[in-house]
Amino acid sequence: MRYIKLFFLSVIVLFLVLAGIAALFPRHLRMSRAINMGVSREQAFRQISDLGTWDTWNLFITNAPLTHRRVSVVSQGKGAVLSSDQLTIAVENANPDSVTTIWKQANAKEFSGGFNLLQLQPDSITLQWYFDFNFRWYPWEKLSSLLYERNLGPVMEESLARLKEKLENSK
Repeated sequence: MRYIKLFFLSVIVLFLVLAGIAALFPRHLRMSRAINMGVSREQAFRQISDLGTWDTWNLFITNAPLTHRRVSVVSQGKGAVLSSDQLTIAVENANPDSVTTIWKQANAKEFSGGFNLLQLQPDSITLQWYFDFNFRWYPWEKLSSLLYERNLGPVMEESLARLKEKLENSK
């Protein structure tokens, strides 16, 4: 009986310690990557706002086992939707400076993302790709945010490199 009480007390203390550590983590995480491209803003905007072309450069689309993948009739700009059994991506807003998207996973997780197009030099643009994650107070949710950078960052970088290569080779 004494060991059972010790076990339950240990579990409670461990949970409280994890909850305390998780309380130090922010509720919001923005992860972003950027790349410079020697293309016009219009070229980059056409490519990132058209969900029908994402399978040519976006590794989140090409590497994922997305079954029953389909793109809405309007594939470019506000209202465009790429959906599958596992993931739905909808363009929430599109203008020459930015494209914002909503990503909904089949397990009910939802997060936003988008692209910012910055014209810092006359002959090139900087394309920033970001994801915004909001976490509840649950310790396991906040602590899992430590893995986001390691899992998503390299895929974002490689996708942006593929997009840059595609756009610069099509000039």
